[in-house]
Amino acid sequence: MKSRIFLTFFLLVQTSWAIGAEGGGMPQLNPESFSSQIFWLFVFFSLLLFSMHFFFLPKIKNIRFKRKETIDTYLSETKELNQKIEDLIKKMDEEFSSNKILFDKEIKKALEENKLNFDQKISSFDKELEKKKLDFGNDLMKAKEKIDKNIPKICMELSDQLYEKILGEKIRSNAKEFDEAIKDL
Repeated sequence: MKSRIFLTFFLLVQTSWAIGAEGGGMPQLNPESFSSQIFWLFVFFSLLLFSMHFFFLPKIKNIRFKRKETIDTYLSETKELNQKIEDLIKKMDEEFSSNKILFDKEIKKALEENKLNFDQKISSFDKELEKKKLDFGNDLMKAKEKIDKNIPKICMELSDQLYEKILGEKIRSNAKEFDEAIKDL
């Protein structure tokens, strides 16, 4: 165990002498180089800041400004187009409503005219039908009167023909005798 402790101590001492021989460890942590590191850090970040501020940021601002301007232009054009579309829709609705009212009036007028025309034709047809009915009734009455006048003559001729066929004799009937026979019935 003593040998192990001695070996560990020997290795630690030997590494510290080796480090001291190289110049004291990592050069970034050497306090002698801090001032040059700070100087170059300041120079690098200053150049980076100025290049960003005067070169990149103006380009980005210009792109952003143009983008915003383009978007605003498109938005305003879109609003104008939407307004025009709404105006057209409103105008079309108004025209549609007025035309619908106009067409409804014209259809109603045509319907009334056709109804009046139909009623007139029905009325004239009814008058013609009544006239024909009266004419037919008069013709029928005349035919009835004619038949009533001719019945005795027809009956006498028929009876003469029957008598001739049944008895074989030809006789002429008398109209007065026939009238008396009908009165008795």
